[in-house]
Amino acid sequence: MTVTDLHCQPGSQELFNGLCLSIVAGEVCELRGPNGCGKSTLLRIMAGLQQPDNGKITRFIEPLGYLGHKFGVSSILTVRENLQWTSTLCGNRLDSHRAREFLEKFQLLSAANKSIQELSAGQKRRCSVICLLIGNYKLWLLDEPFSSLDSSGEELVRELIQDHCRNGGSTVIASHSESRFANANQVELGIS
Repeated sequence: MTVTDLHCQPGSQELFNGLCLSIVAGEVCELRGPNGCGKSTLLRIMAGLQQPDNGKITRFIEPLGYLGHKFGVSSILTVRENLQWTSTLCGNRLDSHRAREFLEKFQLLSAANKSIQELSAGQKRRCSVICLLIGNYKLWLLDEPFSSLDSSGEELVRELIQDHCRNGGSTVIASHSESRFANANQVELGIS
């Protein structure tokens, strides 16, 4: 994916002007900066969910999966139903054995038949990450993917991102916390 001369100014505050970056296979790119500097906006633009004021996005890494601040799962469905629903939407068959592996790995087996609204924020985040994995996306666009997670959840997600990139995938992460990736391409955004 390439971002060329991107300009975004919602209202009176210019978030970025002339922003250029390139995401290649196997790379972790971290969008860094304080709250309100445009990290989430840039991810939404990259995902095609929001239009910039000017500039160009070229997507040559497809398909892409986006995980924003909201969990992206249905609160009225159970964890297991959300996994099946995601599987159906993505056109990927998720058998009961693979579903159980995901639930065990993400420590959600005991919550598999609970509705999402009954879960803690960390459990909801874990479920949304499983849904991202089910999608088999080549490019992950992740907005604060470690929020709401305990230390074991953070480590699990960090390892998943590293494995994804080692296997030829790419990840763009919006974060204002300390970097968790030694070789990440870091893009600093600031408030104009």
